[in-house]
Amino acid sequence: MLIDLLDQSIIAMKEIHELEKSSNDVQKQEKNDKIYSTAVSESHFIVQAVSNSMLQLDFSVSPETKSRVIGLLKSSSDAVACGMVQESTANYIQKEVLAIKKSILQEWSEHYHKIAEQKVNMLQTVKGIAPEREKVDYATNKIKMGASWEFKQDNLDKMKKGLQEADEIIDNLGLGDDGPQIIEFLKKVADGKASVHDLTPVVLSWLTDKNMTTKLAVSFK
Repeated sequence: MLIDLLDQSIIAMKEIHELEKSSNDVQKQEKNDKIYSTAVSESHFIVQAVSNSMLQLDFSVSPETKSRVIGLLKSSSDAVACGMVQESTANYIQKEVLAIKKSILQEWSEHYHKIAEQKVNMLQTVKGIAPEREKVDYATNKIKMGASWEFKQDNLDKMKKGLQEADEIIDNLGLGDDGPQIIEFLKKVADGKASVHDLTPVVLSWLTDKNMTTKLAVSFK
């Protein structure tokens, strides 16, 4: 009798243990699935943002980063093919997404400075002679939104709009037939590469006409 009760108790304990183990496994799997789902959604968001930046502002990621993204997508696909997400896979995908984001944002920062810095400097150079100075500030502020892109479409749109407005401001300065030569000079000024050799009669005449000679600094390298 006692042995029968003991056997029943042992069986009951085993059943409880199995239920607890099954419950823990379900919770663990749900956690892995959630990590995986979040990482995949974020990956899609990043890829879409980069695609838009390529179309709108000619941004492209490095071959190394592109390779990492392809590897990440393959790992995500393999997890689906297996029918379940292993903990190691979920953790790898989560960490890789963070690493890829950091890499892309670093590359974007370099691209941003390459296409925006000169434009912003040019706007500040011509601000004193622009017909509507407030438009210079508006365009500048829009361009600077790109510095904190963070994969946000709104920031990208504003930066593109600011760059377009900057071109319009420069085109509307009324530079006439000598425009290309003066624009080239202004680009060098914006880049900090202008020299005395760039002060051609045309440029000097334009600077004098716009009362900008006193605003131009000369220094030795």
